[in-house]
Amino acid sequence: MTESQSKPDPVQRHTLSQRLGYRFDAALSRGPSIVIGWLGLLTLIVIMISAVILTITRLRGVGGGERLPLGEALWQSMLRVVDAGTFAGDSGWWSRILGLLVTLAGIFIAGSLIGLIASAVDQRIEALRKGRSTVLEHGHTLILGWSERVPAIVSELVLANESLKRAAIVVLANEDKVMMEETLRDAIDDFRTTKLVCRSGHTSGFADLALVNVTGARSIVVIGGNDASVVKTLLAMRHLGTHPDVPIVAELVGQDAATSVRALFDQQVLIVNSDAVVAELTAQACRQRGLSQVFRELLDFDGDEIYFEVFPELVGTSFGAAHLMFETSSLLGLVTPDRDVVLNPPSDRVLAVGDQLIGIASDDSTFVVGQAIQPQELEVKNRLVDDGNADRRIILVGWSQLGPRVVAELDEFLGPETTVEIIVDPAIHDPIEVRQSFETQTIAIEVHTVSGRPEQIAQAVASRTFHEVIVLGRRIGMSAEEADAATLLTLMSFNQLPQRDGAERVRIVAELLEQRHAPLAMATGADDFIVSDELTSLMMAQLSEHGALDRVFRILFDRGGATIQMFPAASYGVTTRTGTFADVVAAATAINQCAIGYRRHEDGEVVVNPAKNAPLRLDDLDAVVVLR
Repeated sequence: MTESQSKPDPVQRHTLSQRLGYRFDAALSRGPSIVIGWLGLLTLIVIMISAVILTITRLRGVGGGERLPLGEALWQSMLRVVDAGTFAGDSGWWSRILGLLVTLAGIFIAGSLIGLIASAVDQRIEALRKGRSTVLEHGHTLILGWSERVPAIVSELVLANESLKRAAIVVLANEDKVMMEETLRDAIDDFRTTKLVCRSGHTSGFADLALVNVTGARSIVVIGGNDASVVKTLLAMRHLGTHPDVPIVAELVGQDAATSVRALFDQQVLIVNSDAVVAELTAQACRQRGLSQVFRELLDFDGDEIYFEVFPELVGTSFGAAHLMFETSSLLGLVTPDRDVVLNPPSDRVLAVGDQLIGIASDDSTFVVGQAIQPQELEVKNRLVDDGNADRRIILVGWSQLGPRVVAELDEFLGPETTVEIIVDPAIHDPIEVRQSFETQTIAIEVHTVSGRPEQIAQAVASRTFHEVIVLGRRIGMSAEEADAATLLTLMSFNQLPQRDGAERVRIVAELLEQRHAPLAMATGADDFIVSDELTSLMMAQLSEHGALDRVFRILFDRGGATIQMFPAASYGVTTRTGTFADVVAAATAINQCAIGYRRHEDGEVVVNPAKNAPLRLDDLDAVVVLR
């Protein structure tokens, strides 16, 4: 074998048809738009060649007439390309042959062109169905990620947008667009003034974030299945450059990730931890009956909520006097020009220029100053004592990753006279591991094991005296449906225990995993119920609308700050006469408290932010809700 035979030819030879076929395949792979352009150009060439032949050869008989000028020849050629029957009127064989050739070219070329256009439209519709088109909204609320919380968040934002003529919520997640839209529309009957836009994509992809106009959003909510995906999304937004005044609400679980995010984003990112929110509210609800209803009223957009507003006309007025200048609002505190949040400031504190008042109102349009109300002078009769330091035993039934946080919150709010007895099933949880999963500074802890059905657990602890029962939802080993069913049975079992003579009815607080089971919890006798996903969703929706609420909630959930409490109405001297809520407000202001509502003992109804001039009579067992 010669050297020339052993070496392959470095340059492969291809025929013209192979090269044309290759280029045609490459054009097809680039999408229908390229092919449409080429076919359109080819159709134009056929029309022009036919018109030139007709003009140069001066053929007669086109359409049965005389020879045509160039303009008319172009028109007649085009008609034969788009309509196969047009050349039937031609006379003369040469004219007929040319008309037939042009028509055949139109059948193959123009027909393909029409088919490709139809295909391109179908592809565009499919792309729209998949959620890959650019969002042109501006000033919208952007939700990045998908979970069971999204419908509740969107529902709250729809209520928050009621006062806006045109509002938009955009959802970007790595989920099917049609599925997301159907889920949200099934959960929300009426979107009112809000437009819903869903797009499919990766929340950490630069192109996908640009698709939903992340830099034009007025608030952003980041939801992820894990901390890693949330952190990547936040870093991608940081690269694209969101406006520093746009609040970003992110759901994180790990403390390390939360610390790093706060260091990188300063105050722009507001971090919400689902377990922390539920644990904090559980501890609050355990302190006093009805407190969870107060917090729920402040967290949702249906009814009263918290607003911030500057009132220049009140500069020089004391905070105590300002209370009685708001007929339909209840004051909580103020924000200084340095952005410091002060809840329940001293009544004699004088409002300065730039101070923002924090108030509870049904709408921002009702948070307005009116004429000063003249209340009756009432005397605070009794010393107000926080029963958080009274002797008490709390039964905590069940255990989950939420358990250590609940114990930590109880340890923060309750005194050393409190004993928490944890009841666990030894087949599910090791009592030694349960005891080692937390540390307490003030309250005493006992861990007991009880196996059996809910009624057997209730009977096992019935011999001991206890004041409150906390039932945690089981989050591992069963579905949310099964976990809530077990919780409801436990509630009913404890509620049916016989009450000791002279003993106060046992207070029951329960954690539910699904909101739709809340009416059943009320029917089974729960005084307060905490819905995990709902509470987190409410807080994230609130923070996306009012970022300053983050500091308000942190203070309310900190024992060292101002807290919401309830005290007997008789302590404020309002049970012997028919007066108004303004009388209660004035009495509370006299001892540096902000009265924001009341609770009826008879039916457990909690009223937040009642009108100050409306007639009111409270019984001895009713309670006044105050910020103290």
